[in-house]
Amino acid sequence: MNIVLVHPYIKVREVETYLSEPLGLLCLASYVEETFGQEIKISILDLYALGAMNPRKEGDFYCLGINDEKTIAAKLKELAPDLIGITCNFTAYAKDSLEVAQLIKQNFPAVPIVIGGAHPSIEGGAILRQSPAIDYVVKGEGEVTFANLIRHLRGEMAREAVNGLAYRVDGKVVFNPPQELLDDLDVLPIPDRKYIDVEAYKYFNKETVWYVRNEPVATIMTSRGCPYDCVFCSTKVVWERNWRPRSLELVFKEIEILVERYGIREIVINDDQFMTQKKRVMAFCDYFIGKRCRLSFTVDAGISPWLVNKEMLKKMRQAGFYSLRFPIESGSEKTLKYVKKPVKLDKTKELITEANRLGFWTSSNIIIGFPYETREDALESIAYVYNSALDFTSFLIAKPNAGSDMYDDFKKNGFLEIKVVRGSDFYRSDYDTMYLSAKELNDLINMASGNWFMHKVRFYANPINFYRNLLPKIRSYDDLRYFIKVFGNLYKRKVQPILREKFRGRPPKVALAPR
Repeated sequence: MNIVLVHPYIKVREVETYLSEPLGLLCLASYVEETFGQEIKISILDLYALGAMNPRKEGDFYCLGINDEKTIAAKLKELAPDLIGITCNFTAYAKDSLEVAQLIKQNFPAVPIVIGGAHPSIEGGAILRQSPAIDYVVKGEGEVTFANLIRHLRGEMAREAVNGLAYRVDGKVVFNPPQELLDDLDVLPIPDRKYIDVEAYKYFNKETVWYVRNEPVATIMTSRGCPYDCVFCSTKVVWERNWRPRSLELVFKEIEILVERYGIREIVINDDQFMTQKKRVMAFCDYFIGKRCRLSFTVDAGISPWLVNKEMLKKMRQAGFYSLRFPIESGSEKTLKYVKKPVKLDKTKELITEANRLGFWTSSNIIIGFPYETREDALESIAYVYNSALDFTSFLIAKPNAGSDMYDDFKKNGFLEIKVVRGSDFYRSDYDTMYLSAKELNDLINMASGNWFMHKVRFYANPINFYRNLLPKIRSYDDLRYFIKVFGNLYKRKVQPILREKFRGRPPKVALAPR
């Protein structure tokens, strides 16, 4: 039996949009191979990686990846699939995944197509009703359900017995009982990178996390899930609010493979909540302190300020963590209550100062555009980070992903106008809110991002701020080299576009703020 997993192309409005390795598909492929051995041949058709280095303008969008029907059909014909799986994690890219499914079904009408990921986990019924190209939806954690679907198609298991599966019967959508989450993630094999073009993702990862200290970069997940209930989070529909760690022994082994086989020098941890268990984080750090290796680490989702203390920060710095993002989300106490994030704003400022003292580069996320946020609330959030010692801040727009509580609030108030805007990204608003129009939100974001660079120049020009917050980051030649690299990239990505637009006589379109 031949199985092909498809990583779709995406259509975006900002050409500088990059995806990291499709870890979900890697986990799925590795699990199927280990479960069925030579009885199953599984591969990943990575439409994104095959074409993302050569973006194409198509109307209002840039297509990142291959979307040519003849090319896709030819590649699938070579793989002779008996089952095709398509991933779809983000609501803004759902249309891309469904377009791929339709294109494939036209060329391979007899081959069943299954879709999974965060978006189908919540919108599976609508997908099956509206997209005849989709035969099955996997809801929630996918490995066991997908393996049992394979068993069903091989005649070894009744369709009704495949928990976590949704499908049509006589035109009506049927949902089987949910599949229980795996208690022990160590039953899953280490994701095998042989299924993807690692060299391509070295480039994409470098561009995604442009401030990387060492190259090449790879991403990993050391756990699944998060025990918190942030209003904008949609991954809880897949992992629930159930944090489950992989054993550190397996994590260390995966990192060892990445270093020895692929020459990786920096690891980006993609967990939803890496900091959940203090003892585990400290053990992770102790291992790499003991190894005395020259690896660098960052945590993509950031470090939750209510879960860390000065002792932990010191240990992380010794282990090779060099950049900390604080997912503050809002500098408004009122907005934080809506977000359901237990951030203590005064304590967070103290942690930022301590992190700077230890030599970390510090950044944050500040999100505006929540459905009930006023202009005053948004300005309060922006003022909070301007009055902090952060090096960088990403000013983002709240995005309604299916499965999040915020998505329901947007929908309930008619802000979505029934449909989600395709290719919607975190740096531009496509939706009005209760008190602010999309244009007003974009103006606020552009103002906050556009003024940040000169704000930091003035901040560091103060000798006290320079001594306390910048000098501790520059203690060696490598630190100096990295400092020059960061500000060179910052100038290229932020200042140059502003100057270019200014000379053209148009209002500047602010580039992406640092993540």
